[in-house]
Amino acid sequence: MNVTEYLSRINSSNFKESTVQGLYRLQQNHLLNIPFENLDIHLGKRIETELEKIYEKIIINRRGGICCELNYLFSWLLKQLGFLVSILSCQIKKNNFFDEWTPWDSHFVLMVHMNESSFLVDVGYTQNFRSPLKFVVDQIQQDATGCYKISKEENKNVYILNKCLNFDHTKSDSNEWIPVYRFNTDVRQMGELENMMEKVSTDTDYFSFHNRSVCVIHTTYTILNLVGYRLSEIKFSNSAKKSTTHSVLTKAEVFDAIKNIYGINLAESETFEPKGD
Repeated sequence: MNVTEYLSRINSSNFKESTVQGLYRLQQNHLLNIPFENLDIHLGKRIETELEKIYEKIIINRRGGICCELNYLFSWLLKQLGFLVSILSCQIKKNNFFDEWTPWDSHFVLMVHMNESSFLVDVGYTQNFRSPLKFVVDQIQQDATGCYKISKEENKNVYILNKCLNFDHTKSDSNEWIPVYRFNTDVRQMGELENMMEKVSTDTDYFSFHNRSVCVIHTTYTILNLVGYRLSEIKFSNSAKKSTTHSVLTKAEVFDAIKNIYGINLAESETFEPKGD
């Protein structure tokens, strides 16, 4: 495993200092260069839990990965660069209408501590915030993808990441803030992360992984989201507006997109039936 090689993979070879600005640049470049994708599950492959094998898949073989692969690997890079990193467990909100959440450990995020501040960092979520979020409660934070706010649950070490449905948060009421996921500030160990990775690859209760084939990549002004046969392009403009266009692809076009948009070169024998909602 090689830091220089990893930095080159995320177009960050000129990285110099482990500062707040450096952290922002690393997360942004990671999202711009390494896709979220769960294709191995649909190819019948086991999700690897060993860090060296994840490195080989994502850095050497230029694949993407799911949340635990991407955040696990990114935590290694950040530590090698001198950042203080904790791994935290999450629950993802299932829908916007009911108080239903996935199990704890169904997602993991990173908390990076520096200069008497902490930052929520995530490079492994399908609708990712582009920049690290400062870990402060009830403060609206905005980046290219929208407005976010962290709230705290009462009498718990549990916090909720909320996103505003309206890009102009000044025109939003409380009903337009929706929970994305909640996280517990109790630090988790790598062994616990590996147990979750094993479960995700084998347990069909993790429906979002097994019932949908997904690839997501950020570009400077868009997010390109491939779910089954549907390719969605979410466009951003000055963090104030967004537009979404959808295209329904043929199977051949799906595999062309996997190669040409997401940079994933599957072998001729690696084929599957795309799955969507």
